[in-house]
Amino acid sequence: MLLLVLDVFLLLVELLSLYQFLAGISFLVFTLCLSNSTQAKEQIQVVTENWYPYNYLDEKQQVVGQSTTLVKQVLRAAEVDFTFDLYPWTRAMNLAKTTQNVLIYTILQTPERQSMFHWICPIAPKNLHQLYRLSSRSDIDITSEQDIKNYSVAVTRDTFLHKLMLKLGLKEGQNLQVTGDDKINATLLLAGRVDILPELQSSVYRQLVTQGLDKSYVTPLLSLAANHYPDYCMALSKPTPLELVEKIRAAHQKITDQ
Repeated sequence: MLLLVLDVFLLLVELLSLYQFLAGISFLVFTLCLSNSTQAKEQIQVVTENWYPYNYLDEKQQVVGQSTTLVKQVLRAAEVDFTFDLYPWTRAMNLAKTTQNVLIYTILQTPERQSMFHWICPIAPKNLHQLYRLSSRSDIDITSEQDIKNYSVAVTRDTFLHKLMLKLGLKEGQNLQVTGDDKINATLLLAGRVDILPELQSSVYRQLVTQGLDKSYVTPLLSLAANHYPDYCMALSKPTPLELVEKIRAAHQKITDQ
């Protein structure tokens, strides 16, 4: 009788060990599956500014535009989840400089910015800014970039144009007004509070149309020199894992090579 009880006890121990082993295997498989699922759903926060025609809000308040279309194609090809947020440029830049898994566009790859990001270029053709004045201001005469500092100019803070105007000799608080976005710049020109607006032709004309004004309301004076312009790019924040950066870069290469 004692032997029978002992045999039953040993059998129960073996069954319990088998159950624990199978439970351990199940837990390991579950953990691996969860890990793979997490990796497959890495999220990118895409940030940009309102800059027509590259990135802007449409009538449905969706971020659209020439660059936007390509960025979305690249991220979908890379099988990366993403969200889009449109901010003032300074806020977008601060996020992209400090936060993991943030992608910023359309950003010009200037030497000062080179070390700040992981760059993926190009995403749009270069388009030169022109200098505009009100057509009623025939007293304004600009024939070279050296003439710009003789007039007041509005630009958006921390943008390529902001840095370029400083290099050309303009001074903040004197003849350079620095604002939060391009719409404010256009408003300042139309109100006669600045003399000159450097902007893309399509962007200026869109601002006029939205305010019910004819294109003849402003006059282009001079295009900024092409040698100022680096590539138009998207860029990923430095803390973003290199594996994810390369995945997006490869998707961009594949799409642009087509």
